[in-house]
Amino acid sequence: MRINKIIYAGKIYNNWEADELLDSGIPASVLLAALSTELSKKIDTAAGNARAAFVSPGSYIDQEYLLAKQEATAWLENGKDANAVPPSVEDHMAMFDVDAATAAQSIVTTAEQWEQALGAIRSTRLGGKAAVSRAETIEAAEEAAQHAIEQLSQYRPEQ
Repeated sequence: MRINKIIYAGKIYNNWEADELLDSGIPASVLLAALSTELSKKIDTAAGNARAAFVSPGSYIDQEYLLAKQEATAWLENGKDANAVPPSVEDHMAMFDVDAATAAQSIVTTAEQWEQALGAIRSTRLGGKAAVSRAETIEAAEEAAQHAIEQLSQYRPEQ
């Protein structure tokens, strides 16, 4: 695994393999700390990819889903007034050619699946980073990160 940057004893090491740095006399604890940072970034990226699989591409799409869920939930809970269908429900109706109640329930169901995935992804991400930080060797840290990344790659919406 490459470590982008490490500073030790006044010397800067850029873009070195962890094993090469170990042979340079840098203490393993210093290398493990730097490696932990690098591996944690990779785990964060894998978690981001997992989250992105559940939403349409683009910025703030997850916020649109949250707003749509809030509007749909409020409308469902307040009696489904046909004269006060929220814009997000109307958009869903037009897109999928369904009635308001079906659209609202679909929005809520999709949002709940997204929220469950978010929780599972977060747990896996943080657990992986914790395992990396507790690792006592370079190999164990890399193995822990790889395990978390593999788990995160499995989070995909049901088709």
